[in-house]
Amino acid sequence: MAAQNDADYIHWLDSLWAERLLAVRDRKPDISVGILLWPTFPMMSLTGVVEPLRHAADFADNSRPIHCRWSIMGKPGDEAVASCGIGVQADAPYINPTDFDHVVAIGGLLPHLQAAPASHRDYIRVAASAGVSVIGACTGSFVLAQEGLLVGRKAAIHPFHAEDFRVAFPRQPFSTRDDFLIEDGRITVPGGVSILSLMTELIRNHCGPDRAAKAVYQLSLSNQKNMSTFDHERASSFRHVEDARVQRAVVLIEGRKGRDVSPEQIAATIGLSPRQFTRLFQTHIGMTPKHFILETRLRYVRFLLDNSVLPVTAIAHETGFSDSAHLATAFRKKYQSSPSEFRHRRG
Repeated sequence: MAAQNDADYIHWLDSLWAERLLAVRDRKPDISVGILLWPTFPMMSLTGVVEPLRHAADFADNSRPIHCRWSIMGKPGDEAVASCGIGVQADAPYINPTDFDHVVAIGGLLPHLQAAPASHRDYIRVAASAGVSVIGACTGSFVLAQEGLLVGRKAAIHPFHAEDFRVAFPRQPFSTRDDFLIEDGRITVPGGVSILSLMTELIRNHCGPDRAAKAVYQLSLSNQKNMSTFDHERASSFRHVEDARVQRAVVLIEGRKGRDVSPEQIAATIGLSPRQFTRLFQTHIGMTPKHFILETRLRYVRFLLDNSVLPVTAIAHETGFSDSAHLATAFRKKYQSSPSEFRHRRG
């Protein structure tokens, strides 16, 4: 009998967790990216797209797709084999492209560009026609050029592929001196570490500098100015969050979800005076540490309202507010509604 009760209890917990995961999936993320893989694609390009999104998507060291979401698309059972020989299966069908903020085509070795499913190219043309931002990563820029999607724009090309690109598209302007180029709904990026630079910029634009700072810190990219072989005249996005002390501060605050932490404590931890820390943090993040701590707590409040059945009073306690009235005041100022109203609308 006890064993049966234990089994029922575990099943109940599993069902609650499944409901929570469903709620997370149903919540609209701040940035959503659809991925199309060409045969012999470089694995580094795929991880360069996904890993910054993964780190920026959730609190602390978790990986739930809350703020960011990504899907590798294809027909059921489709698998693309990377240049290193590892196969990656599609995890989603061809989703309506307007559900994405960006659709990225990760090209493979040049001799294999025609080997991708025709449906990949059809999808890219439809996405571009629908006004969705289309990214050509690595030799994906060749695919965009082949489909006529770079007309009137310049492409960022790896120096190794420069001559091939010039021969294939003699009238198409291109540069080998940019980490990435964003022009009128088209983005091209040569591959390698430049993809990290691009993804950090997109995360910063869609999710804010705090998410970008977290991604940079978690990927251990503190010496970002020395990491690219390309000219930084167009300025890598890392400069917005380049100070490792600021990155560490963001992660420290987030790791505690804004609770039981003060600007003074963090300043001491990273070896700065409170005044120096406040000035440095505001320069890179665009708000004071105190304001950022409050924003982090409110972001956690919003997550709990979306993904738990805890009463507002319990959420106030969980997120470090003295009572539900103080929580309601801060929440209304940020989201223009009370916590209860917000939960009701989301429900």
